[in-house]
Amino acid sequence: MKKLTKLQLGLLLGSVGIICLGLVFLVSAMQILPLFNAITNALGRYLIVIGTMSCGIMLFSNVALTIEDDKLRNGLTLGITIFAFVLTLPLVYVFIAIFPANVGIMGFVGREIMMLDTIVAGFHGWFGSGAFVYVVYAFMLIVSIVFLLEPLAVGILALKGKTLVLFKKGGPIFSIDELPVLKKKREKADNE
Repeated sequence: MKKLTKLQLGLLLGSVGIICLGLVFLVSAMQILPLFNAITNALGRYLIVIGTMSCGIMLFSNVALTIEDDKLRNGLTLGITIFAFVLTLPLVYVFIAIFPANVGIMGFVGREIMMLDTIVAGFHGWFGSGAFVYVVYAFMLIVSIVFLLEPLAVGILALKGKTLVLFKKGGPIFSIDELPVLKKKREKADNE
């Protein structure tokens, strides 16, 4: 096994470990496991979940894009993209549903299953219950939509052999380029 392959495998396994830890934290944040009982504000518990899951998903995604085998790279990219999208959908739902939950018109699904009362209480604990909390809700809704769409866009581009480049020297802020691993393969084939 090549040194690079061992490194990729180690990083992929590490990212899966981080994701599993994030899932344990998610179950704990939902108060099914008593790991976070010391953190009384629900937002604190969910921030730990979001931070952990984001690190695991980003690490997995970035390592998957370095794999030379097209089928394996595309399979791993598709899998992590679907996983991240499905995992992020409830976050977007929470920030859409939190507005009616704040005024007391959310039904059973929002209150009991999504724990909106607890999340609203967490926001009020940190930001008060005045008008500013609605600014925070709106900001968080935008952030959650970005969290939903950005990995989806990157995954779709990766499946097409492209990558999103931010701040390319001398170029626009956003640009689309060939995946580095594919560019390296192409250049190697051209030199042979």
